[in-house]
Amino acid sequence: MGGVPLVLLQVANEEWLYMLREDTRHSLAIEGYFVTEEELKATLVGRRGSLEVLNYFRTAQFVYGLAFQYQQEGEWHLDLALINNIHAQLFQGTAQERHRGQPADGLQRTIAGAKVRPPLEATAYLRAFVRLVPRLFQEREALEALAKSHALFEAIHPYRDGNGRVGRILLNYLSLLQGLPPLAIKGFSDKERERYYAALQEADKGFHKGFPPPEPQALLSALDEGRFEPLALLLAESLLQRTDVLLALNLLRYADLMPLEEVARALGVDRLLVYQWVRRKRLVVYRPGGKRRPLSHPWLFLGTREHPPLVPDPLPPERPDWAERARAWQRTLFDLGA
Repeated sequence: MGGVPLVLLQVANEEWLYMLREDTRHSLAIEGYFVTEEELKATLVGRRGSLEVLNYFRTAQFVYGLAFQYQQEGEWHLDLALINNIHAQLFQGTAQERHRGQPADGLQRTIAGAKVRPPLEATAYLRAFVRLVPRLFQEREALEALAKSHALFEAIHPYRDGNGRVGRILLNYLSLLQGLPPLAIKGFSDKERERYYAALQEADKGFHKGFPPPEPQALLSALDEGRFEPLALLLAESLLQRTDVLLALNLLRYADLMPLEEVARALGVDRLLVYQWVRRKRLVVYRPGGKRRPLSHPWLFLGTREHPPLVPDPLPPERPDWAERARAWQRTLFDLGA
């Protein structure tokens, strides 16, 4: 598809900022900080809002940009300093200022509603974590590696506060290092949060009776005792939504997106059938900013036995001015709505 940096850095700045805002809102909602999109926008321009919200957005923006850069250069980077820095940035200027960026070694910590008791040697387990995670991505499928990495970090629970926020930013850092988009774990409703917590509890079963020594192989063996599938499925649902955005925006290299009514005419079918395909995930659609009128293209139809895919083979030449046209087109959509 051309990769995440191509579409989000060269073309879709507005969509990238929307993703960041949604990640911020969902992640904070999981921890009880509920803000509307309008409230978040007001916070980001300095009119009002909590420091926790502003710190999360700015930290995610920096860390995700760093992951983009490493991914473009073909580098893998994960160390204790990076993780501690994420925590430090999240709590800058808050009541946790004196503890920011410092694992809570020797302090007994609890996870509300969980069966895991975090280990006292927080730093030692974080060091083992950063040694194990690259191995997970080398040996396991991406969703399994993401799910197990996230479950392990949350089980270690290394800080006095903010472990969920650090863990979800770190999750997206790892996703972006793999060339995947950032994943928004939904958290606005009680049902969404309960599903997330239940998935974590299934994934960390290997630690319910205690932690093994802080060695990568021992931690991996304990992780493999849990069921990672519920958490991986939750991540996959977010990944599919974000992948649809990437597919649609990459298509702009060759053609313009269009309203669903035009797609129906191009395919020679009733528009109600096209809307049915959308509901059944047979047609990839793009909703600028997540809320507006959906756009698509005949090439984004996934095909059935009766309606084979229509993507030309080979693809036509890329439009020489596609990036400039796409940026202008998207600015119009986000400024005026669609």
